[in-house]
Amino acid sequence: MKKVVTGRQLIILITLSVLTLKVLFLPNVLASNIGRDGYIFLFFMLFIDFLVFLIFLYLMNKFPNKTFFEIISSFFGTFLARLIMFLLFCFFLIKCWTRFETSFIYLNENLYTTYNWYLFAFPLIVTVVFCVLQGIRAFARLAEFFVPVIVVGFVISLIAGASRADISNALPMLENGLAPVSSLYSYSIWFGDYIFLVIFLGKIKFDSKFNLKSTLWILLGIVLISAFYLFFYCTYNYNSVCHSNAISDILQVIPSNSDIGSFDWVLILVWDIALFLDLTLNTFVALYCFKKAFFNKFPAIITTLILLAILVTSLIFNFNIYITIRVSQNHLWIFNVIVQIALPLLIFIVALFKRREKNEVSLAK
Repeated sequence: MKKVVTGRQLIILITLSVLTLKVLFLPNVLASNIGRDGYIFLFFMLFIDFLVFLIFLYLMNKFPNKTFFEIISSFFGTFLARLIMFLLFCFFLIKCWTRFETSFIYLNENLYTTYNWYLFAFPLIVTVVFCVLQGIRAFARLAEFFVPVIVVGFVISLIAGASRADISNALPMLENGLAPVSSLYSYSIWFGDYIFLVIFLGKIKFDSKFNLKSTLWILLGIVLISAFYLFFYCTYNYNSVCHSNAISDILQVIPSNSDIGSFDWVLILVWDIALFLDLTLNTFVALYCFKKAFFNKFPAIITTLILLAILVTSLIFNFNIYITIRVSQNHLWIFNVIVQIALPLLIFIVALFKRREKNEVSLAK
């Protein structure tokens, strides 16, 4: 099996997947429905996602030279394996849709007062198709350059929020009790961040102590993202519901004559790059799942059709991310939960009883 990414590149792609959307609309949505305790429930959801990552890490170690499709084919047979890949294809279509819409809205709200959809959509589609045709290895190198810049932007926003946050606004904690836990499934559209690893199983060049480094990095990310939410809520208190772009809005509390106060427009550009990279990553995985579910031909045409279908859907919903959120909360949450949690759990249970083949040797440490 040809290895296409290193362990370091994989950690960078995980960072991109986990971070990009979490710091835009979700803090506002959680504040509207849960209140200032959104950071607590976010931490819980991130930890559930982390358990799914551990399942993929287990599969990487037990079957280091097998692709995801080969693994599930050996578990369930070819027909069910193709059905699973079709479900994953639909799942990544939804993820591409949310990122496509979010990218347009974020760019339109922060850099332009009037911005025609076709000036955004067609250049973006051409660029994404071009990146996909270059292959996942080239994309991983591109992410290796930009994601550290994205992380620096996030850290600056985190520090800015911490500098002005009034921690007393977090009290009383759990003012609405644990009742919101029952509705957490409705936010599933923002999670399932590690499912994209299906494209990389069997193709990773493990470096030493990959398991430890990736686990610690993800746990650190969970803490920092949860802290970002805490600082955001403590800064704006009940007015958090009025701020829909948390990553840039949190910088607005800095005085305009401060050097960091002029950083917000730079951060907007950085986050547009992050949204583009995240969309491209999910398009890669959608194409991979399509090829395994149906046929492995005409990648340029299939990728273009995928993105055009997303564009048409976005036009039907008038590029309104809040309509998309309601559709997900009311109609798509069951499907999302099945793919994000139930499917990995089922594969993990079967893998526990599956013996490693004699030529399979665990490489990650």
